[in-house]
Amino acid sequence: MTIKLISFAICPFVQRSVMLLEQLGREYEIEYIDLANPPEWFLKISPLGKVPVMQVGDTVLFESHVILEYLNDTAEQDRHPADPLEKARHRAMMEFGSAMLASYWMVTSATDQYASKQRCAELKSQLGTLENSISSAPFFAGETLHLIDYSFAPLLQRLDILKRHYIPTLFDDFPKVTAWKEAILALDVLKRSAVPDLETRILQAIAGMNSYLLSQKNP
Repeated sequence: MTIKLISFAICPFVQRSVMLLEQLGREYEIEYIDLANPPEWFLKISPLGKVPVMQVGDTVLFESHVILEYLNDTAEQDRHPADPLEKARHRAMMEFGSAMLASYWMVTSATDQYASKQRCAELKSQLGTLENSISSAPFFAGETLHLIDYSFAPLLQRLDILKRHYIPTLFDDFPKVTAWKEAILALDVLKRSAVPDLETRILQAIAGMNSYLLSQKNP
């Protein structure tokens, strides 16, 4: 059955699934829409009016982790840990990763110094939790990519952009997260999962929100 993803160009949530599809070598289509002015056909198929949405034949799936789990369930190799408790822990941390993406957005969209510092402190607190959750290097749980790595990859990529352009100390207290980030960034499949000018688009989006980060931009 034909797989079609619908999202917008810099959406981190759809990138999770694109990365896994690229890793699996599965054929798919992707259509980017203007989420600020979504087409009527999209609103008819997306119950929550959110992206990503995936069409598999006549069936529509939504919510990024549901889509990711479906792709994993239909692959030859299960990318979750075999142990049920560890699998549940990974799934719980995947949801934590979605909360971190929300924090990332709040950092980038804060328009005054007080809000920006508060949001950055919250994000660093979450990074501390993540640091204590990583099992072993180079990825989240050793040398094998698990589903949680695909889930976190777009977030780690965006946090790296924040570090290089705005918050140079972002990872200073988190060596395990830093090592994981570098291992993820080195993956060719991550590059194939994003639009070629992703970083430029993200920086333009931050500028368009009149973010307080603009006053902190690294020289």
